[in-house]
Amino acid sequence: MGVRMIKVNGVELCAEEFGDAGDPAILLIGGATAAMDWWDTALCARLAAGARRVIRYDARDTGAATASPPGRPAYSGDDLADDALGLLDALGVGAAHIVGMSAGGMLAQRIAVRHPDRVATLTLVDTTPDGPGPEPLPPPAQRLHTVFADPPAEPDWTDREAVIAYIVALHLPYSGPAGAGEARLREIAARVADRTRDLAASGNQFHAGEGVGVRDRLGTITAPTLVAHGTDDPMFPYAHGEALARAIPGAVLLPLDGVGHEAPPPSCWDVFVPALLRHTSGGWPMQADRLAHKALAAGDATGWFDTLYSAAAADEVAMPWDRAEPQPLLAEWARLRRPAGAGRTALVVGCGLGADAEFVAGLGYATTAFDISPTAVREAAGRHPGSAVRYVTADLLDPPASWLRAYDLVVEVHTVQALPEPPRRAAIINVGRLVAPGGTLLTVSYRDPDGTDDRPPPWPLTRAEVDAYATDGLTEVAVDALPARWRAEFARAP
Repeated sequence: MGVRMIKVNGVELCAEEFGDAGDPAILLIGGATAAMDWWDTALCARLAAGARRVIRYDARDTGAATASPPGRPAYSGDDLADDALGLLDALGVGAAHIVGMSAGGMLAQRIAVRHPDRVATLTLVDTTPDGPGPEPLPPPAQRLHTVFADPPAEPDWTDREAVIAYIVALHLPYSGPAGAGEARLREIAARVADRTRDLAASGNQFHAGEGVGVRDRLGTITAPTLVAHGTDDPMFPYAHGEALARAIPGAVLLPLDGVGHEAPPPSCWDVFVPALLRHTSGGWPMQADRLAHKALAAGDATGWFDTLYSAAAADEVAMPWDRAEPQPLLAEWARLRRPAGAGRTALVVGCGLGADAEFVAGLGYATTAFDISPTAVREAAGRHPGSAVRYVTADLLDPPASWLRAYDLVVEVHTVQALPEPPRRAAIINVGRLVAPGGTLLTVSYRDPDGTDDRPPPWPLTRAEVDAYATDGLTEVAVDALPARWRAEFARAP
């Protein structure tokens, strides 16, 4: 989405966005004096690939943002927090997933306490409770004492190589054994040196007023909170992260092994990225809605299923349709009808994680179960090692010819309702075509008696759509209009 300068609270900030504007927004707030380059471009792109709108930006006196005279910042920490909100306003974002690192984490705490309506979730990285408090926390590690006592001398700000060396010398002592390392720090420092409007003013945030902390109000934070903390953080040792997790109701603590006081380096992305995507997903139904809308807009009615299952397999969202027991209406039907499965075949349509297929196989049927998502099929087979069920990947809109009129029992639970029209009608017809002579079709779906439901998927079926299964020689046996669902049984003559 590109880089642009944005006027906020009388100053210019530089922001860069990744991903689609319609996706949930993640706002990355950097540490003191940190230009947006410290949030790695590849990290931002990886988050955006998880269906997020990722925003990183240069705060005052960093990168391309407005710079105050060196040593004389005209703002406080509270102003920097207000700038973050002003940036969201300018970008048309109401509530964002706020991610703050170090001093940026303290700003994020202020935003969460003072403006809870603007915070969808909160993620605090390598930071500490904002403000003084009664709980003693460990001081910085010994290796930083030399840096504090004898910091690197300021360079000639017109000498690019000297500036890069200075930035590396400042940051290297904060890096952990799994951190960025000197070579990577040089890459980032070079980008910072080339982009910064006034390098001499880049340390101004250290001289700005702190503003009013909110440590005594952390218990009022209602946003779901993730605390990600480097286990080798020398500035705020790991106990600071533990203290934050205790202070904020329901907060989850994520250790970043071997990471120091630094924006998450590549070594921890396989842990940090899935955790952040899961934390900001809103759960699999919301993620499914987003993926479905994108797929449908692209003219692909079914591609989002595997994207969702793949994200779940990567632990980026809770596993969708995750249940160990058969759908209750299927189980009740079996108790009432007592079908004789021995020597007969069954096909489970859209099998997902396999609970219904395993139940049908337990009735004695030689059972095949299919899903359009290869990931779902792998997950189902992995959950049921040694199962008698044959799990396969297939497309209901183009089923194998050998399946037509081949199965004594066909079970379709909550699959057709996940499809729009088109191709819903074609899917309904294809389900019926799978039933063998003398066979039975059982379907379960959500009800939409008026045909007016315009929510995201699932799209409940109307009575007319349920009746449409009775095609290609199928006849209705029973249609149960239950409080929230249809359960319909059809049969084909021998």
